[in-house]
Amino acid sequence: MRKIEKKAAFRQGVRGDREIARSFLELFRSMKRYVREEMPPSSEKGLSEEKIRCLGALRFLGKSHLKSLAAYDGLSASSQCIMLNQLVRDGFVSRSDDLADRRNVFYELTDGGLELVNAVLAVRVKFLCERLARLSQIEKAHFASALAVVLSTVDKLKSMESAI
Repeated sequence: MRKIEKKAAFRQGVRGDREIARSFLELFRSMKRYVREEMPPSSEKGLSEEKIRCLGALRFLGKSHLKSLAAYDGLSASSQCIMLNQLVRDGFVSRSDDLADRRNVFYELTDGGLELVNAVLAVRVKFLCERLARLSQIEKAHFASALAVVLSTVDKLKSMESAI
């Protein structure tokens, strides 16, 4: 009888993990949709959302190689290269040689690129603050607590070795 209980408990845990995984993916999808549909468009200076995200990645990562940026944004290196070339042409990103390996190139934000991405971020923060102001203090506290748990758990998941 005990073996059956253990197997049932194990299956329950697996089902719980599946539900958690599905909920996490749903959270990601709904957050992405919320940003895309609810937040003010960030087509500053005629830049697409993808280019704004690229500038944001450079702001976060600092001076970076093409492959690092492509991996961070989840794009192919060729797509990222085309976008970066356009951002270099527009004066938002600068390109420099990697002296350690001449096959590689570094990309980094120019002052204009940093100013632009900071302006977009400020608009988004203001928008979210206006929305958060409509919540009660208890709702805000629960939301802040839930965000802290989700972010720390994602960090923990990232630090685990991939089983794939």
